[in-house]
Amino acid sequence: MAEFDEQHSRVPESVFLAVLWTLTGISLIFVVFRIYAQVASFRRLFLDDFLVIFALVIILTAAVIWQVEGKVLYELYAISAGLEPFTLEFLPRYNTFMRFNAPFEILFYSALWSVKFSFMTLFYRISAKLKYLRIWWFVVFFCTASVYVASVADIEYKCSLGGIEYIITQCPQPHHVHYENRMFWANCAGDVITDLMILSIPFLLLWRTKISLRKKLVLLSIFSATIFIMVVAIIRVAVGMTYDRQINIDWLCFWSFIEVDVAIIVSCVASLRQLFVASQSQSSSARAAYHITTDPVMKKSKEESSQALTPSVWDVESLTNDEVPMSPLSVVHVRQDFEVTCDDTNRSATSEKGCRHQTSFD
Repeated sequence: MAEFDEQHSRVPESVFLAVLWTLTGISLIFVVFRIYAQVASFRRLFLDDFLVIFALVIILTAAVIWQVEGKVLYELYAISAGLEPFTLEFLPRYNTFMRFNAPFEILFYSALWSVKFSFMTLFYRISAKLKYLRIWWFVVFFCTASVYVASVADIEYKCSLGGIEYIITQCPQPHHVHYENRMFWANCAGDVITDLMILSIPFLLLWRTKISLRKKLVLLSIFSATIFIMVVAIIRVAVGMTYDRQINIDWLCFWSFIEVDVAIIVSCVASLRQLFVASQSQSSSARAAYHITTDPVMKKSKEESSQALTPSVWDVESLTNDEVPMSPLSVVHVRQDFEVTCDDTNRSATSEKGCRHQTSFD
């Protein structure tokens, strides 16, 4: 068993499982809260919400797979350390475990990119208002999709699905090890670069927005949360990895789970403010309604303006206002519903002047 002599654990099994299920549980709580906030605010879910839910389902599936099959890896480490004897019965279990490696990498990239596409979906409404930003959005989307395809395509499938003999005799060879390490580095670079490109969309918008310095600083401090995701992506492949040695599977999987869970949590932070804004709006509306119904002048004014439309949410043209919402990462976790209403009795006369639109911030 010379092939297993240098196999050793970098993350104890108990620590791995504790962190895995703690972060997965926290991610689940954040996603549930996000769903609640969206339904409470908008009475529906949007595409970016479904993408985050999809990412959570994927990572839950991967966590269950690891819970069942991960013990085989630690059995291998025990055999390599001489703590357990090697038996021929171990080889079929090891082969089964290795067959999950390639599917696990696909699950990891699919979950992580689902979160990326969730941000892209959220930013689409913003980019649609400005031509240069809309063009940049499509460039970022193309690059992000291309990196996902490349990351899935360059997986060393034969060292996962090639059979136990090929895995033991060929995969430890230098040319295989060098290829895998180059692949991990390239995918890590693509991961970080696409994160930066996605974040550039709200940053470009914020740069041209006339808001107070305090609000800009708040937004920038919230953006810094995504830097942690990039740091985790780098730690995943950079720390302790050498070009001539195979990367530890437990280390790679451990940080893969952390990166996806953190990405899900960060993407859901926006819903925290969404619920706060909704509750504040309801409270303000209730107070305003009370004053209107008790004040004869206000009551009359209310009746005369009964044709006013329901406020829409976020219009980029209103960015000159100082009321840009301080929502996390996405700059604003908001929706836009533009409506134009006219007095039915004067529709022809008001086609140019009588129609009114109103934009409010969420």
